[in-house]
Amino acid sequence: MTVLSGTYYDGVSSRGHPATLTVERLQAVLMYGEQRLQIYPNSLNIEAALGRMPRKITWQGNDFFAADASAELDQLVASLGKGSIMDWVAGLEKRGGIIVAATLGTLLFILGFGIYGVPKLAEATAYILPESVSAKLAYSTLEKLDLALDDSALSDERQAQLRAFFLARGEVDELYFRQAQRVGANAFTLSQTTVVFTDDLVQLTSDDEELLAVYFHELGHARLLHVERSILQSVAWAVVLTMITGDIGGVGELVLALPLTLGQAAYSRKHEREADEFAIVELKALGISPSKLATMLDRIEASHGVSHEDELSISLDLKSSESSESSERPESTSTGPQVEGSAIKDSQGADGSNAREGLAENPNDAKDEESNFSRSLLELLSSHPITSERKAYIRAAAQYN
Repeated sequence: MTVLSGTYYDGVSSRGHPATLTVERLQAVLMYGEQRLQIYPNSLNIEAALGRMPRKITWQGNDFFAADASAELDQLVASLGKGSIMDWVAGLEKRGGIIVAATLGTLLFILGFGIYGVPKLAEATAYILPESVSAKLAYSTLEKLDLALDDSALSDERQAQLRAFFLARGEVDELYFRQAQRVGANAFTLSQTTVVFTDDLVQLTSDDEELLAVYFHELGHARLLHVERSILQSVAWAVVLTMITGDIGGVGELVLALPLTLGQAAYSRKHEREADEFAIVELKALGISPSKLATMLDRIEASHGVSHEDELSISLDLKSSESSESSERPESTSTGPQVEGSAIKDSQGADGSNAREGLAENPNDAKDEESNFSRSLLELLSSHPITSERKAYIRAAAQYN
């Protein structure tokens, strides 16, 4: 015999009545007040457990009994064969260690899927998209860019010459030239079908092979569908975050979005490296030195007057701690930010031995550590690889067949 306590609801009013339900092998009796209700045990339906919440017991009719959670109730469920998988889940919910492990496992799965799974799905989806979708994407983007860009000031002959020179060595559907004073020397890949060059970039050099090196870099972005993949990744992450956060405020959303934002930056850096590698292979196939691409990176950086890493480090205020040190030493001819070089250039003496024996012997070691940290932070947050490393890699690749 099992005796359960709880509340009886008659199905007519919302008022509950304190009651007990006694279940024996052949009969069940519900007692509330002075009322007695006899029920057949086989007609009892017991709601699945949810933590320590009361469980609803129904039978034929609109009335029901809300039984308080207890060991006796669990035993009754088992004896009547009314259990379900939710009862097993409820048992797990009562174990703190399992709850913590499940929470951590879920978070790791979400982050892993967001950082690794989403890009793989985006890549697979991008390669099955019709080319017409990419063309419409490029057209829409260029339409908006043209609000800030002007028609090219290059002569029609020069534009035609460059188009013929570029497209004969690697085709895209559309190659545009635009004047962009705010952007300066640059090139953009809008999709797998469309590339844009600015006038300032063309005017940086009279060597068309150097411009071809930049074109091959952009062609790498186009052929590898980097724009489409990035857009699909962003959309997928937005869907995942919406499913996770629901109506949670901005703080929770930011906490979940930050790792995915860093993941996006990491894949953007990967895309830049892939485009560089594509350009290196194509240039070598034509017998052109890949160092021409590195030379163009030098020219672009010099034309902007500040490197990509400089802009990011200034925005993060990473260079303020180095300003006093830089005023005491000769200016470097490098266009890269100070946070990139000092610890690397000074780590060894002229004879190749370690020039810094210990922190106590040289107070500059602390600055070197800060420089290494700043450089690592730049690499983490930047959507592009460190420019000096890109140029070094390209020039090294130029030395091998």
